[in-house]
Amino acid sequence: MKEVYLAYFDFMGFKQFILNNEDEVLMRRMGHIFRDIEMCIARGKFHPPQGGMIFADTTQSKLNTLNISDTILFWTNDLSEESLAELIEVAYEFNWREITYNFPLRGAIVKGNIRIVSGKNDNENGGSYSVQCLYGPGLVYAHDLAEKQQWAGTIIDETVISDLEKFEEGRDLLEKYTVDYDVPRKKMEPRPSIVFKLRQGIANEEHLKNLLKSIDDVFALDNKGTEHPDVQEKIKNTKDFLIHTKDIS
Repeated sequence: MKEVYLAYFDFMGFKQFILNNEDEVLMRRMGHIFRDIEMCIARGKFHPPQGGMIFADTTQSKLNTLNISDTILFWTNDLSEESLAELIEVAYEFNWREITYNFPLRGAIVKGNIRIVSGKNDNENGGSYSVQCLYGPGLVYAHDLAEKQQWAGTIIDETVISDLEKFEEGRDLLEKYTVDYDVPRKKMEPRPSIVFKLRQGIANEEHLKNLLKSIDDVFALDNKGTEHPDVQEKIKNTKDFLIHTKDIS
């Protein structure tokens, strides 16, 4: 196995999303997810417009990306400062884009060991055997860290924080993109953690009001029910975080 930096994201309410919508809606909305993944990987780079359409240019990214149903994974090829900085920038943007505009998620950024197995074989009878498998203790740890969270948000693990603090750009990224927060957890005490901000700054009370409404809308989008107490708690915890950090630029 290989030790890398890994960003793990898990969409919340994905089962309801699949069961409560027609195929046409699912295709369109999954396209929005694919679009956001590509835009985040591209980090502001685009191909020249073609027929009025603009496409993200992902050719310069050194990250690996895998989307399996409700799970999105980004990981590096090594433990270099450059790779870690790219992962943090991509993961930060994906986190706030989805939570405030597209689909509620919880995530974790960790350092750990993984292995990827990938390939496809077609036979002459029309059958196929496909493998696209990522496994390892790093992935298990990221999954456990994310699943315990009772909100829409992303924790950065202490091992990653320690590595970021070792170089100047990493310290700048921590200051720009993260904040200390007691993360709400399922049936457990909140955990003091370093997490991604949802915004670089909130201009005024009207801006905050719109963002809070956006949290409600995203949780309910695509016929995802929000009546269950567990969902209501996640919404409240996410909005409380936004209010808590509204004056942090």
